[in-house]
Amino acid sequence: MTSASTFFGVPTPILPTSLLDSALMIADPARRTLWYMCVIISLSSLNYPDVIPQVMSHFTEHHLSSNSPIYTDDDARSTAVRQIREGLIKSTGIVGAARTGVAMRTLGNCIPEEYREKGDEAMHSPRKEESVEEARRRGKEFWLNIYARNPAFDQNATVRASADYAFIIRGRSPLRACVFLSWPSEPLETGYAIVAALYGMDAQTQLQHHMKGMLFNGATHEDLLELQQLCLGIAKELGVVFRFPNAPIPNVDGL
Repeated sequence: MTSASTFFGVPTPILPTSLLDSALMIADPARRTLWYMCVIISLSSLNYPDVIPQVMSHFTEHHLSSNSPIYTDDDARSTAVRQIREGLIKSTGIVGAARTGVAMRTLGNCIPEEYREKGDEAMHSPRKEESVEEARRRGKEFWLNIYARNPAFDQNATVRASADYAFIIRGRSPLRACVFLSWPSEPLETGYAIVAALYGMDAQTQLQHHMKGMLFNGATHEDLLELQQLCLGIAKELGVVFRFPNAPIPNVDGL
């Protein structure tokens, strides 16, 4: 693979046009936005934030111009930008603040000026306005929706390993990891963000749980297979070698 530039002196790989152009084959606007969101989350998780500008350049060229055939007005284009950014925010709960922070700043520099938040809006955090009680409620509800419905998940194993860690991830502490993930949006959209991040982290056990979570919230086996092929295809293009075998796509029939 050739390189476009360097990042801290390390060559930046160039994603093939064929991979980027595969987004143009997706007719549904919502699914196309999910495609770009998952690619950017994957790059963040894999620690290739310097490749994000290539993806955003493709997105800008094909979707943020006034002649976009799929996002037909400024509101639709702004919504798509916000959704991509929100997916990256949610991936913080999986990837962590360090990699996500670099990816977020890189993404922010790639968004065209007319689609950036400005003035008071740019300085406003909707999450900041939410009460601690409501955030905790959301975090607990998210945890119950994904994990409590899964009989293969040992709900006490995390507590036995560390009660303090369990307190954090289940959304009832000031850190509230589940609250990153449960901010209001379609549960399936959140599932895409989580699973894309988990592929990059090579976290196969968690992948099993959250693929089930996607199925619980309306995904199909084909949806999961397409997401798997996308995430693993990006990793292959970048020369990433994972340690562990791919978690099989689960079946939740009868659960």
